[in-house]
Amino acid sequence: MRSAQPSSKLLRLVGLSAAALSFSVGLSATIAQTPPTPLPIKPDVPYVPTPQNVVDAMLKLANVKSNDVVYDLGSGDGRLVLTAVQQFGATGVGVEINPGLVQRSQASAAKLGIATRATFLQQDLFQTDFRNASVVTLYLLPKINVQLRPKLLSDLKPGSRVVSHAFGMGDWKPDRTILVNDGGRPRSIYYWVVPANVSGNWSGTMTTKAGQELPYTVQVNQAFQAVRATVKVGGQTISLPQVQLVGDRISLQQRQKFNNQDVNIQFNGKIVGNTLQGVAEIKTPTATEQYNLSAKRS
Repeated sequence: MRSAQPSSKLLRLVGLSAAALSFSVGLSATIAQTPPTPLPIKPDVPYVPTPQNVVDAMLKLANVKSNDVVYDLGSGDGRLVLTAVQQFGATGVGVEINPGLVQRSQASAAKLGIATRATFLQQDLFQTDFRNASVVTLYLLPKINVQLRPKLLSDLKPGSRVVSHAFGMGDWKPDRTILVNDGGRPRSIYYWVVPANVSGNWSGTMTTKAGQELPYTVQVNQAFQAVRATVKVGGQTISLPQVQLVGDRISLQQRQKFNNQDVNIQFNGKIVGNTLQGVAEIKTPTATEQYNLSAKRS
């Protein structure tokens, strides 16, 4: 029978929950409740604060760590950036067009003693340089998300994470979607990993451990993180309709007919610009061969 004394693990969990609650209450008290300053121009998105439990869920879904740089586009009163810095140890940047909300956010960061790691910029988010972001968060509108999508895909490094409250990205399907209960109202949160650009024609060599080389070519078609490829090697054409792409990591596992044999193909590689490096394992009923693969995009 277990002892009735609470375990140290339980005590730590209770302590963490109390700390999180204390932070949430303290943050609400820290953020001034004065109305935002009227703007000389009409913003693209109205100011609607994200509930704190949704903020927490967004940052957890993005798996924010202390080495992350989090940009919140349309940061409002700054609560997501403040939480990312205070609770997750990240560096945060809020981008907001309303000067009153920017000033409010800056005052909150100063009061919490995190102004050196929580920066707030009064800018148009379409003009913002967020190339150093590892996480971008959004609570905008569907139309704005789609307009912003090309900039996210071109400016962010492969593997960067994007999290949106309530609205998607058009035909860029999320990698994950979760629902958060906010007082009986379910709120959707969408999560994407920015994929590397792998489309085009590639050519390279497959090299065995014995040093034998086999040339091959690959034609890759890409729609965001959905990738399919056609490989030509040794006089054979192999179709690969389900290639996995997560950031700059590419992999596949597939059974194929090759030279009239059942072949199991496994591959793991990394994309760096216009080069590919990886390892493939090809199993037949009689043998298993490993190849080092390299390729360049033409």
